[in-house]
Amino acid sequence: MPIDLSNAWKSGTRIINYVISLLPNIILAVAIFVLFLIIASAARSIVRRITQRRQKRQSLGLLLGQIAYITVTVFGFLIAISAVAPSFRASDLISMLGIGSVAIGFAF
Repeated sequence: MPIDLSNAWKSGTRIINYVISLLPNIILAVAIFVLFLIIASAARSIVRRITQRRQKRQSLGLLLGQIAYITVTVFGFLIAISAVAPSFRASDLISMLGIGSVAIGFAF
């Protein structure tokens, strides 16, 4: 009894065509994310330099620089994701995380 793979082939072809149609958006998203990584690195070094000049605590400058880096990187990631999937909204993700954290809190 032969196995019919025509449906699997059609599904695979549709998926490949969809990914190919998304390639310009994916390339744009990668470019946006790389740009935000460069901006995040610059922000980290600027924050470190400013805090180290004003205070003698080097660890505070490192911490604030890392917070700035992570904030800009996450913001860039959200913008890059919305470039690939225009229906994606950061507010949906934030509300989902909020509900999830409440559920985890109740679980503990």
